[in-house]
Amino acid sequence: MKIFISYCHAQADWVAGRLLPCLKAGGADVLIDRERFKPGKPVVGQMDDALDQSDRQVLVLSPEYFQSDPCRHEMDRAIALDKDPAQGKVIPVLRVDCKLPKKLTGMRARLYVDLCDPEKADPWAKLLGACGADLGVPALDWLQARDEVAALLQDGQSVNLLVPGDGVKWDPLVDCLAADPKLDLRKVNLLDAVTETRSGLLRAMLGEHFSGSSMAEGELVRFQRQIESRPRPTRVALTHFDLAGHRVPPAGDYHINLFSTLRFLTSERRCLVLLIQSRRPLLTILPPEYYRDALSKLDVKTVELGGHR
Repeated sequence: MKIFISYCHAQADWVAGRLLPCLKAGGADVLIDRERFKPGKPVVGQMDDALDQSDRQVLVLSPEYFQSDPCRHEMDRAIALDKDPAQGKVIPVLRVDCKLPKKLTGMRARLYVDLCDPEKADPWAKLLGACGADLGVPALDWLQARDEVAALLQDGQSVNLLVPGDGVKWDPLVDCLAADPKLDLRKVNLLDAVTETRSGLLRAMLGEHFSGSSMAEGELVRFQRQIESRPRPTRVALTHFDLAGHRVPPAGDYHINLFSTLRFLTSERRCLVLLIQSRRPLLTILPPEYYRDALSKLDVKTVELGGHR
C-alpha cells in the first residue's frame, strides 16, 4: 500500500524518527518529501504527483500544520480526491491538540487517530492497521527495542537481539540501525554463502580490507590487528547467528579460536562491537565447550523483541 505523509516541519523529527520507520518496516511503501522530492522541480507539482499516486494519505495535524500553506494544500487536495470517505483513504493523525477545521469535523468527519500522547499503544495499532502495516509486535515495543539497541551500540556495548517469535519485522530494525551514520554499523547476514567459512565471515566483517585465506592460522591474527588498528570501534551486525551453531567442527570451520578472538576484541579490547541477532539466546547456540572456553567472559546485553507464536 502506498502511503503519502503530509506533515509540517515542526513534526519532521517525529515523522522521520518514529512514524516513517514503523510504516516502512511494516511493509508500507511510503511517499514522503524527504525521500521522493527532487531538487530543481516545482514543490507543489511533486506534492500533487506523490499524493495522487497514494492509496492512503496520512495527515499529521498540529497548530503549525494549519499555519502552513503547503500543508493546507495537501490536506485540501487529499480530501477533494477522496470521493468516498467510507473507504478511509484520508487518515488524520492528531499529533498536537488543536482546533480542527470544519472540513475535518461535522457529520461527515473522518475519525482521527489521537497521538497527542505518542506512548499509547492503541492509537499506533489503529494507524498502522489503517495503512496496512504490520510489525509483528506493537509499534512501541519495536521502537523501544530499536532505541535500546542503538544506545547500547553507541556506548560500545555488544548486544544480542533476541527474536524468538515468528512474523517479527526485525530485519528492517537492523537496517534502520545500519542506516544511522552515527553508528557506522556493517551488516553481515549469515545466510550469505560467503560467510559459510571462517575466512569468508572475517572478510565480510571487515569489508574489502582483508585477504586472509581459509583455515590459515594467521588469518585471525591479521583480523585482530586490523580491528585494533582502527581509530574507532568497529560495529558489525551478525544476523541469523543461529547458523553459527551448524558451522562448528565437524560440519564447518568456525573453530573455537574464532569465538575466542571475537570475545577478546569485544569484551577486553573493546574495539569491536557486535549486534548479534538470533532466535535462541546466544549461550544456547554453540556447543557447551565454546561457552566454557571461548564465551565465558563475553560481555553482551540481551534485548528481546517478541512476536506472534
